Amino acid sequence: MKKNFLGKKWFFEDFLDVESSYSTWGFEIKKELFSGQSKFQKIEVFDTQDFGRVLVLDGIVQLSVKNEFVYHEMLVHPAMFYHPNPKKVLIIGGGDGMALREVLKHRVDEVVLVDIDKEVIQVSKKYFAKQIQGAFSDKRVKVFNEDVLSFIKQYKKHFDIIIVDLTDPTPVAKFCWNKKFYQDVSNALKDDGVSGFQSGSLNEPFSKKVRRDLSKTFNYFKTHRAFIECFPFSEYAFSFGSKKINLDKISIKKSKINLKYYSPKIHFVSSAMPTSEL
Repeated sequence: MKKNFLGKKWFFEDFLDVESSYSTWGFEIKKELFSGQSKFQKIEVFDTQDFGRVLVLDGIVQLSVKNEFVYHEMLVHPAMFYHPNPKKVLIIGGGDGMALREVLKHRVDEVVLVDIDKEVIQVSKKYFAKQIQGAFSDKRVKVFNEDVLSFIKQYKKHFDIIIVDLTDPTPVAKFCWNKKFYQDVSNALKDDGVSGFQSGSLNEPFSKKVRRDLSKTFNYFKTHRAFIECFPFSEYAFSFGSKKINLDKISIKKSKINLKYYSPKIHFVSSAMPTSEL
């Protein structure tokens, strides 16, 4: 929500049903760049002093230019390096195009991105072009604006990697946060495929349930964590699963991939979890 506070315009994040309603956070709005209502959700883009441009969907912060690379590198690269030779990749959600950008740093043959809201893609192309780096124009990319619940059922043992970059359970995404959907993701993966999920703030009950459910869906499961400043209440969780690949090692070969945050050291350090979160 937007409010005037101390003579300036501020944004304060809305509450989700799965979150505590006793605290929130916000930032001063330097300039409102876009505000509109798509068929599925409210889309806002703000310019801010501390975070650069910020994308907000249905009142929930999705990313900031200042630290989006931490989020997207930690969501994508563990999955890509867990797999010895990923070629076919599916991205679920991710309409801002930045997970797509990270996937395309690898030698993949095909990337399918399915996001129900084409307006998120259009707005992101306009206001986050520098961050997207032309990813949507890559010839390896196919984009579908469809309901992912129906879309994913079309595939059985097809993808090497599936990256799930959905919003937290806002109205447009809440039907995907359940065991049935996680099983559909597993079914769409090849036997040696790997999935990666953004799974919320580490210590929230919602995130803990997601991780429990994913650990029961996949034979091999691991969570990585990172602090992302625009998600301030705890470290953020990124969860990975596979039916066949043991997620205790990664296949990083000599590579010229340009990364700002993720590295082999970060990979293994980030998988150490507090006892209370195991």
